[in-house]
Amino acid sequence: MELQELEKYFATKVDLMAFREDVATQFGKVYAEIAHVHVEIARLEIKVAQLETRIIKWFVATAMVLVGAAFAAGRYLP
Repeated sequence: MELQELEKYFATKVDLMAFREDVATQFGKVYAEIAHVHVEIARLEIKVAQLETRIIKWFVATAMVLVGAAFAAGRYLP
């Protein structure tokens, strides 16, 4: 191939600057999306912690009721 034929595939400084701007814009969008995902993960962690607390309270309350029922049954059974 001759140099003149290859020149149509060369990038000028203007082309490179435009490409750089496009890449920077895309990276900005990716960083914004990553930040949004981090916020959603934090929200999910809060919900999981709340659910965990609720399950522990339910477990403790159920255990106390079962212990009370066992003592009550023990009192009235011969």
